[in-house]
Order: sequence, then structure tokens, then C-alpha cells
Amino acid sequence: MVYVCIRWASYKGRGFDKREQLREDLRLKLESHGIRFLEYCWVWDENDQCLLVAGAYDRVEDACQWIRSLESMGFETTVRTSLPG
Repeated sequence: MVYVCIRWASYKGRGFDKREQLREDLRLKLESHGIRFLEYCWVWDENDQCLLVAGAYDRVEDACQWIRSLESMGFETTVRTSLPG
């Protein structure tokens, strides 16, 4: 399984309210492109970076079109084979 994640701002040094504002900013940017998810799965990486799981696929080849679409809208993506925790 591979997970396509949208990489967003750093959580470093930010309290709960600031972290929640970062997540809200990403949700609003996605909505401005007509994208809404039924569930927002937030994770962070070893560098305390905000990541939003945008899809799960059996193979990375299956995710390529979605990755290209997200990147064409200005989102930075990353692919993970496992999630923290």
C-alpha cells in the first residue's frame, strides 16, 4: 500500500491553535480548487511537518495521475509506504 500525502507547513514551535489553523488553511486551499474529502486524515513526519493523506493505492503507478493533478494545483506531495504510529 502506498499513501499519497499533501505536504503542508511545519508544526515546529506551534501550539494547538496554530496547528489547527494550518490544517484549516490547507482545507480552504483544497476547497478553492473544488476538492473536499469525506475524512481528513492528518499525520506528521519525522520533521514535524503537517501531512494530509490524500489517497491510498496498491501501487505507486496507480497514484501518478492524482499526484500530477495535485501538483498542477500547486500542492507539494509525498508518497509513503507506511504512516507514523
